[in-house]
Amino acid sequence: MCPTSGPSCGTAEVIYQKMDEALQKNAIPWRNCNMAASTSMGAPVTSSTTLPKAGLGFLEVCGFDPEDLTVDVGYWFKGSTNRKGYMTEFCELHGSEYLEILMHVSIRWLSLERCLTRILQQYEPLASYFKSSNEKQPRFRRLLEAFSNPMTEVCLLFYQATLPVLSTFNLLLQREKSSIFLLHDEIRSFIRKLLSKFLKPAALQHRELHQTNCQGCLCRQVMREKLVIGFTTRATLNRLLDAGDITPQQVQRFQQAAVAFLSVECGVEDALYFVDRFPELLPYNGPDERDKLSEEFLDYQSMDIAMPEDPATFDIESFWGNMASMKNKVTGMSRFGRLSRIAKLVLRCFDQSFEAMPVTA
Repeated sequence: MCPTSGPSCGTAEVIYQKMDEALQKNAIPWRNCNMAASTSMGAPVTSSTTLPKAGLGFLEVCGFDPEDLTVDVGYWFKGSTNRKGYMTEFCELHGSEYLEILMHVSIRWLSLERCLTRILQQYEPLASYFKSSNEKQPRFRRLLEAFSNPMTEVCLLFYQATLPVLSTFNLLLQREKSSIFLLHDEIRSFIRKLLSKFLKPAALQHRELHQTNCQGCLCRQVMREKLVIGFTTRATLNRLLDAGDITPQQVQRFQQAAVAFLSVECGVEDALYFVDRFPELLPYNGPDERDKLSEEFLDYQSMDIAMPEDPATFDIESFWGNMASMKNKVTGMSRFGRLSRIAKLVLRCFDQSFEAMPVTA
């Protein structure tokens, strides 16, 4: 339909431009398109342009580009036995195991999440390595500046906590099996999840997606200090601020960048109370588990739940039983596994408390 040529012919941007030209030439509106096109390298046009657009706002405010950093780190160690050997010494110094640095490829942006995670796994050894070396190459100078800035770790943690939202939908578009029958529901779910990142869930309830005016709902955004940026990100930000390694102005600038990327009401505290109260029954105290629980909570809050006219007739046990059985159509995993487990515990506590109440005349 739209053949491309040139050194950038396989990028999502070029393919989109060619498709847009063909559609305009034939007077076909984009809303008539019901398929997701993929590049020859397996990067879906629809989703591979979402992250760059979201990251652009973060870059403009905070000045941090995760792709530039991962590419620089990857190429610095690529093919150099001496540098890898020197890096191994710093890993031993910090009591960690040396892991091969992964290479990020821009047209395969799913690799970005893995590359960022690998850098975070060896962040302290990497920081010590670049601070202890003395090279004159421009790439080394960029890396030295990045790893000398305490905010680099915070930004990496923020992206690590945010990218999974986009990756799950990307995996659907890259499946080899036909998935056209899943696209409509999954695209709606994906859009709701993105909207819930910068709007309060109440702004999404009981209304169609096309009726949601993001600009008109900006008043429903929340305070920056309550943004969901990941529990590890928040803890690291507070630790660096308390230690005096970063200034309140840097924290404010990061929060502004996070607002440019996403913002959402942090209403998961009620669920986390029970996680802290019953750690053996609810093993969700780790940062990763808390992030996943938060995602489930946001997904739940943005759902349209049909309530009966008489709230007293609402069967809450059946409701959470159905919630526990819901599966993610892409991954096949439980959609509300953690949240439904908390709900069942709460209901069990309530039943036991009710049965234990003395009967009075």
